[in-house]
This record gives sequence, C-alpha cells and structure tokens, in this order.
Amino acid sequence: MRSPRHSAILVTVVCLTLGGTACGSDDVSTDADTETIRLWVEPELADCEGGAGPQECLQIARSEGGEIELFYDEIEGFDFEEGTSYVIDVNVGDVEDPPADGSSLSYTLVEVIESTP
Repeated sequence: MRSPRHSAILVTVVCLTLGGTACGSDDVSTDADTETIRLWVEPELADCEGGAGPQECLQIARSEGGEIELFYDEIEGFDFEEGTSYVIDVNVGDVEDPPADGSSLSYTLVEVIESTP
C-alpha cells in the first residue's frame, strides 16, 4: 500500500514529465526560450502612463475571471479591435539588451482562441 507522501511524489513526477499541461496550470506550454500563456483581453483600452508617456493599454487577465491588469507592451501579430473581447495564446520571450525604458519581455500572438464582439 502506498503512503500519501509516495502518491504526492508520484503526481509531482507525472506533472513534471507532462510539462504541467495536464495538472491545472493556466500556462499553455513552456520551452527553454519562450513560454506560451493564455490571456483574457477586455473589450476596451484604458488610459495608462508608460515609459514614453501617456498611452492606451490593453486590459488583461491571466486567468478566466482573474484580476484585470494594464498591459503596457505590444503583442506582435495581434490586431485589437475596440469593443471585442478576446482569449488569446501568446508566446513570451526574453529581449536581449532591452532599452532602459523598455520591457525585457517580448510578446507574440500564437492564436486567437475566442473573440466576442
């Protein structure tokens, strides 16, 4: 008979082996250079203050029904239309030698999962 500790270790090993995708993570996938995450994008832009001064930012959540936060960066390949909410998958990677007032991360659209006017 297995102990609860043994079972917990087994589940952890299986999760690590599968890359966490079947173990409740909101992350879609991970590799050495990039991580693919899912974002929930609100239908309206918000005024925000970035490194270049006043701008308009996406409003995103990192989980369904999660806390809304301002997203200051650009998502390459994503054409936001005001009035439409989105669920999108995005690759996140490191920027080599980012500018002093810029992000150290890059975001690239992988797929629009859902768009709702």
